[in-house]
Amino acid sequence: MSKPVYDSSGEALTHRITVYLGGPDGGAELAMEYAATWTEATRFTAAAVRAGLIVTVDGRIRPGLRRLPRNGLRH
Repeated sequence: MSKPVYDSSGEALTHRITVYLGGPDGGAELAMEYAATWTEATRFTAAAVRAGLIVTVDGRIRPGLRRLPRNGLRH
C-alpha cells in the first residue's frame, strides 16, 4: 500500500478525480486530474454529473497531483 498524500492542512487526499472534456476515450480533447478528499470527491462528482460532465473517480492518488479547486471548476 502506498503512503497517504496530505494537503497543506493535513487532510488525507484519497481520491483522484479525472474530468474529461470531449469524452473519456482516447479521443478526449482534454482530461484534467485532481486530488481530493472523499467528501470533496463525492460532492464534486455529483455536481459535475448534474452539469453534464464526464468524470471518473479512483484511488490512484500520487504526489504532485493538483488539488481540486475549493470553489469547483469555472467555465
